[in-house]
Amino acid sequence: MKSRTKGKSKGMAFLFSIKFFGLMFVTGRLVAYISWTYELVKNWAIPTEPFFAKVTVLHSSNALTVEGYLAFAIAYIVAFGLVILGMLQLEKSTRLCTDTSLFQEKIGHAFKKAGISFLIFAFVTFWLDTFYLFFESTSSRTLDLLSTELLVFTILGFLLLFLSDVFKEGITIREENELTI
Repeated sequence: MKSRTKGKSKGMAFLFSIKFFGLMFVTGRLVAYISWTYELVKNWAIPTEPFFAKVTVLHSSNALTVEGYLAFAIAYIVAFGLVILGMLQLEKSTRLCTDTSLFQEKIGHAFKKAGISFLIFAFVTFWLDTFYLFFESTSSRTLDLLSTELLVFTILGFLLLFLSDVFKEGITIREENELTI
């Protein structure tokens, strides 16, 4: 019985560490994005530091206007809001796992919501970067759409959806087990 409790606490510690490092990452990125956007709005000119897409544009003619950059900046900030929502759902699921019995429908739903949030974030940032690439008119473009950030959130999203299905199956098995004499 002791080993089950110990294993459960290690798993919960892992999920709490994912949440902690994820929140540190998101907070750092959001501060950078908001400060870049603030400089854009304050001066109503494109800041000297590069735009924060995963697209590196060399020798740009700045085909995008300030309003266009502002739209992309707001879209990125909203996209990172999805990561915060996912982290909150991850915290909710870990709290439910530690406070109550393991296989509950609420836990599976929280994992599913977190996974969907992370996958939507990955899709939206991929779409924004591709869209940004097409708006910049330049002859030399470097595109890093398969960045670490995109891969991590895609894998984490699918992992959490898998966990959601595991919890759903666990609920079914538990209910069948309770009906067995």
